[in-house]
Amino acid sequence: DINMGCPDRSIEKSRSGAYDIKDRVLAKSILEAARRGAGPLPVSVKTRIGYNHVDWDWVKEVLSWKLPVATFHLRTRKEMSLVPAHWDLMPEIIRLRDEISPETLIIGNGDAAGLDDAKNKIKNSGCDGVMFGRAIFGNPWLFDEEKKEPSTTEKLNVMLEHTKLFVDVLGSKKNFALMKKHYKAYVNNFDGAKELRVRLMESETYEEIET
Repeated sequence: DINMGCPDRSIEKSRSGAYDIKDRVLAKSILEAARRGAGPLPVSVKTRIGYNHVDWDWVKEVLSWKLPVATFHLRTRKEMSLVPAHWDLMPEIIRLRDEISPETLIIGNGDAAGLDDAKNKIKNSGCDGVMFGRAIFGNPWLFDEEKKEPSTTEKLNVMLEHTKLFVDVLGSKKNFALMKKHYKAYVNNFDGAKELRVRLMESETYEEIET
């Protein structure tokens, strides 16, 4: 799954992510190279609906690649995540899909708050599925329809498990600071949460987090 929508400046400087929306020759060459290298594996693309503005020519370009799956984050690169996702545009994307590449599955991305919300978005827009982004932060129970709201103790235990996995799997490759972005999502809505978050953000090891 090739990410042609990431707005991070360091990613764009390497002519990756959302930069590819501006350089469509490069974007298609990346796709073709990935297809050659992937052999029998399907290659999909995730992107945004334009760079500085909603760009229907870009949407059509992506659909012309006859992908098995195309995921559209329903914001432009310029909008980042600062405005509500344009779910009202998804029916037109589906219409274009039916016209250009009927076999392509379309996944929508942006502001899906949970399973019920995602199902409503699918029903109302006609897309084939929804990709979650920020909704999964601090909420690995998201896909369990039977799970009730976890207790604070459950959340903190899972946060600790998450931290241990991060250290064991990625500790030698990734800066520990990357893990800290999850703590705000796990640690909230209880007395002392703010104070605990401050201490967590100052910690540098799993052992400190555990303490």
